[in-house]
Amino acid sequence: MKFLIISLIILLVGGTIYIVNKKKNTNDYEEAPFAAGMNFDPEDVEPFLKHLSSTVLDSGFSQDEINSITSEIDTMKHNEVKEIGTFDVIYKGKATKIRIESEVHIEDVDKEVVLYMFSIQELVDIIDEEMLKTEDEVE
Repeated sequence: MKFLIISLIILLVGGTIYIVNKKKNTNDYEEAPFAAGMNFDPEDVEPFLKHLSSTVLDSGFSQDEINSITSEIDTMKHNEVKEIGTFDVIYKGKATKIRIESEVHIEDVDKEVVLYMFSIQELVDIIDEEMLKTEDEVE
């Protein structure tokens, strides 16, 4: 009987902790199911991230973060896919995150980077629009 009471107390306390943590996390960042993605020449990644930081985001990527992202990309090999990291940004006055993955393809000596950016759905849609604008400008 004593074991049953102790077990119930542990279960009750454990369940309470889970509920408290669950409630605490309900308003956290919810990543959209799809990413914005586009092919870049490696030298175009930094200008694009700076563009997002200065036009779309209230507070975006720091120069150190941009340097870290481009350094990671520079070390990647052909057909390598890598999660670069998740970065804290401010969009429309609210803190959120952007998770970046990249994929590298090398043909002959030309290196191409596919940059995938995951975030909340609204921000992914805006990043996708900015990628399309950038693509139009390059062509």
